[in-house]
Amino acid sequence: MNTAKLRLSRLGRTLSGLPLLGALALGTLAGCQSGEIDSGEPQELKETIGVLGDDRVSDVLKGHPERIPGTFQEVEKLFKIGRHCPRTDTKEIFVIEEQSSRTGGTQHFNTPLLPRAVITGCNTDAANPEAIRKSFELMVALISSPDAPGAAKGDAMEFTPVEMMALDRRTGTYNFYVFFSNGAGKPGSMVRVMRTPKGAIQKFSMTASGGSKAVTTATNACFTCHANGGPLMNELGRPWTNWLSVMKTLPKGKLSGETLSVVSEAGGGAGHTRSSFAGDLEQTMRAAIKVWVDGDMKTTGFAQMTLEGTAPGGLALLLKSVLCETEVNYLSSADTLPMELFADPDAVNGAGLLVPNSTPDLPIFQLPVRSEHDRRIEKHLMKRQYLSPRTVAAVRILDDERDLFSKARCALYPELIKTKLPTVPADVNGRLRDLVAAKAKAGAFGAMTKARAAYLAALVDPKVADGALGPLREAWLVDVRARFDKAVAQVNSATGRKALQARVAGQKDAVRKLFPGNVTPLPVME
Repeated sequence: MNTAKLRLSRLGRTLSGLPLLGALALGTLAGCQSGEIDSGEPQELKETIGVLGDDRVSDVLKGHPERIPGTFQEVEKLFKIGRHCPRTDTKEIFVIEEQSSRTGGTQHFNTPLLPRAVITGCNTDAANPEAIRKSFELMVALISSPDAPGAAKGDAMEFTPVEMMALDRRTGTYNFYVFFSNGAGKPGSMVRVMRTPKGAIQKFSMTASGGSKAVTTATNACFTCHANGGPLMNELGRPWTNWLSVMKTLPKGKLSGETLSVVSEAGGGAGHTRSSFAGDLEQTMRAAIKVWVDGDMKTTGFAQMTLEGTAPGGLALLLKSVLCETEVNYLSSADTLPMELFADPDAVNGAGLLVPNSTPDLPIFQLPVRSEHDRRIEKHLMKRQYLSPRTVAAVRILDDERDLFSKARCALYPELIKTKLPTVPADVNGRLRDLVAAKAKAGAFGAMTKARAAYLAALVDPKVADGALGPLREAWLVDVRARFDKAVAQVNSATGRKALQARVAGQKDAVRKLFPGNVTPLPVME
């Protein structure tokens, strides 16, 4: 099948570039519920696009719209996840506690501490490393609200509507669904939210009778938060602030009802020893992002769908992950200060740098860092030979002390894409390489040490053989260690600590500009 026919085949099956859920801290998708979901003219959707994707939702509901669930309890039972997961060691219910509430995709601060949860797809073959897919191919998000009917008594979780993401076998992207209750004992209604190749948001609804409607909405829906349509977890690494983990337990004394039942599954209680800690969710989310970006033998994945045009953005969007940032993750202090305060880990990998221990007077809470998504996109472009390792190394070391929000690095992006990008992968690499070389020669990256400037110039000079780079790299690493040691020494002074605190504040301000309007994935940042 040629590329054009393949693209039409995928478009007709799934209208890809799809939205999704995700676990951010906690990446609730309440914004996907807003907007017009019951308006629009009824359509014979089976003639144009199926409401259901090729996923675990379709496995259960295809041909049986009367099975549509309306509450989380019905979702658990129907899909055999959560408390109905047959595993005896965990129910894959992961819980976080935050002093904020999210409704309509917008954060509301200064609420009581409330639990949220991510429920993954129930991997019943945990001994098989490849089977982790069973966990990330289906995910559900639960939020709490001080306005929930039982909130005053400690039962603050909202169990309808239910937001779910499901990995599509045909496209390798995620499909997003919302299930609505029509009352006790009645089948629910379902809405699927999609994004067209041109970026328009469409919602398709289905009722228990099988009737369906479609509408194009002016809101960004889930894409307000999930800009790339991928799974998210804000603090992807230890200490997983506010997540139930080996480092934190959640108070359950003030909880009651179904909320207490769900939360107890995450950390043991009610007479059982099961647990679902954030470290396990981290492994699931990293695996999910990798498969979602790269695809596998049976799917295409986000990167390929974007390159071929069945998801919006094209190659230009993928290159933005290399030079700027499309998402962020966060780190908090555990035992040591984050490397990102002193150097870009992707630039100085192999330098043997040791970060100092954290101190009480220099707390680091949710420092924005380069996202797993953007890193995966960069690796994918190298694998597809759109970028060479040398060009990527040059991009990173041109600002080797800053992992994201680099003015020098991101200023290259509009110049790179201002004219139509080449279609041949090697030519794309050549354009970026030559752009970096020209800007470096013109001094556009500011003052550089002699060693860094020499290594950068060699990396982007095709006349310099790979074998000649070794001595230049070693000289640059010596320079990196000297600058790093100087920066670390400054931590011991009041002026140095103040400078680091200012840098953290600046990073957080930049994130607020990247995600304006208090939308998730902006977490509660002090």
